[in-house]
Amino acid sequence: MTARQLEQIAALRERNYPYSFIGRELTLSPNTVKSICRRKGFRASGSRKTKWEKTTAVLCKNCRKPLPVDMRSDAVFCCESCRTEWRRNNRKIIQK
Repeated sequence: MTARQLEQIAALRERNYPYSFIGRELTLSPNTVKSICRRKGFRASGSRKTKWEKTTAVLCKNCRKPLPVDMRSDAVFCCESCRTEWRRNNRKIIQK
């Protein structure tokens, strides 16, 4: 488990996403996510997400954190550093 994955789990859990959604997005078992959240004390805040909110959540293409609500509707990355990091790691895909 990397520190980055822990940050992603914490961010998604803080925004009240369920273990199954987080597991699917990070390719982890929901039970693994649940164990991590309980051990590290990552708690959900606010009311539960509806099914529509969970399935239509827009996540950053690089860090998989939910994009802020006030961003453009066609935004793909949460910040410039995520965009440059993703482009650096996926040069072969971009060149095709």
